[in-house]
Formats: sequence, C-alpha cells, structure tokens
Amino acid sequence: MSNKYQLKDIMNVGIFVVLYYVTFFAAMCLGYIPFFMSILSLVSGIMCGIPFMLFLTKVKKFGLVLLFGTICGLISLLMGSGVLPLITAVIASLFSELILFVSKYRLRITSIFAYAVFTLWNLGYGLRLYLSTASTFTEGLKESYGSEYVSEMLNYALTPGLWISILTCFVGGILGGILGYFIFQKHFRKAGLGG
Repeated sequence: MSNKYQLKDIMNVGIFVVLYYVTFFAAMCLGYIPFFMSILSLVSGIMCGIPFMLFLTKVKKFGLVLLFGTICGLISLLMGSGVLPLITAVIASLFSELILFVSKYRLRITSIFAYAVFTLWNLGYGLRLYLSTASTFTEGLKESYGSEYVSEMLNYALTPGLWISILTCFVGGILGGILGYFIFQKHFRKAGLGG
C-alpha cells in the first residue's frame, strides 16, 4: 500500500466532509432549544457516526483523518464560530489519526474509539462559554437571540460543567461509532460501498 495521496483520497475526504458537516449542522440546530445545549455533543456524536465510520472504510493512509478534521474546523471558522473549534478539530483529529495508525486502520474497536476521540472537537464550540470571563461573547449572543435565550442557554450549558460535556461528547462518539459500524455492516457493505 502506497503512502502517497491519490486524487481519490482527497475526493473521499471532500465528499465525506460534506456528508459529515450536513449531518453535524442538522444536529447542531437543536441548540436553538436551550434544554438541548447540554446534550448537543451527545446527539451530534451519535448522528455523525454514520458518515464518519463509512469514511473510515476508505482511509488507509496517515493524514486523511487529520485533513478531514482540519477542514471541518476551517468550515466552522469561516461560519463565524471562532478559532477554538479549529484548534480542537486539529488536536482531536491528530489523536484520532494516531489511534488508527497504531491499529493499521483495520480494527473495528479502534475505529470506534478513534471516532469517539474525534468527536471531542465539538468541545471547541462550548469552550468559549467556559474560557470567557468577559461578557463580549454573551453580549453578542444577546443582540442576536435575546437576553432570555442567552440566560437559559447559559443555565443549561454551564450547570453540568466542562467534564460532563467531555463525557457526553465521548459517549456520543462511542454510540455513534457503534451505530455507524452496524449500519455499514447491514446496509453499505451489502451495497458494495466501503472496504
């Protein structure tokens, strides 16, 4: 197996980033309901497991998961989410890539674990709430969504704490990885899609 990237590798990254990000964006729309703020990463981890696990069937070379995550982070940056999602996407993708590399991109359990680590990039969205002591961030939200929404969102998002957010994100990744793996086995493999 050659370690050189081919055009089909880059095309696979592009196609699956689109599928992943559309699914991710649909899950994140639940954030407009303040109650769901604290479980967004759980829901998005579960939903996005399907396109990501299918993507992993195409990945056999080091760096493609890192490229995938970096593109997701750049999309978030360009959509106005700030630099934190980009930073967490690069870090989570790198760790995910290393997990897959150690297992030679073949083991089901490490693929699921690598996806769970990858989903930790979602924490970049909520980190602003934990790291920002200034009211600049919340003032901008109040202008866009109103002060009642912001106070409800902060109540639900900050009450569980950062550790619960990390846990729900990771658990969502495990569940999404398992779901994605079984859907791949049941439907996509029979249809001849994936490795």
